[in-house]
Amino acid sequence: MHTVDRTQTIVTHDSGHPRDQTIPFYESIVPRGYLGWGNSSQLGYGLGLAMGAKLGAPDKTVINIMGDAAIGMSGMDIETAVRHEIPILTIVLNNHVLSGYAQNYPTATDAFGFTNLYGDYASLAETLGAHGERVEDPREIIPAIHRAEAVMATGRPALIEFMTKEENRLSRFPTN
Repeated sequence: MHTVDRTQTIVTHDSGHPRDQTIPFYESIVPRGYLGWGNSSQLGYGLGLAMGAKLGAPDKTVINIMGDAAIGMSGMDIETAVRHEIPILTIVLNNHVLSGYAQNYPTATDAFGFTNLYGDYASLAETLGAHGERVEDPREIIPAIHRAEAVMATGRPALIEFMTKEENRLSRFPTN
């Protein structure tokens, strides 16, 4: 939040845990600086919303925060952003799991690995023509955002993949 100029940035989130992990912490200081809609949309919706926000406000930095399951639903649209020169930043929170679903689908999880995900989304972004970078060390988060901003200044979209771990006790929910 303190790495970008929030007066010139639009942030959005995807449905699911990225929403729940973002809204308690990101403080928007200008109207339409944060586009949030709750958990009422399908996984992957944020990528298209970010492209639309950038087309509507080309002078703004647009950042979409999504999870590894969401990019699995719509990640090929990174190529759309490349082809149409829509320089957005996609941040993927990759914990290699469809978080929060295992308890509801124990048979599918245990027998078939329903919640297991294994994507390398930074490489996917590179293959599609965008800048892609995987961040495993938290000290690299801010430098990675600055590198992405430099790439976006050339008209090219960027994706930063933050390697995380599954966290199902989210700050907006009471703990037991």
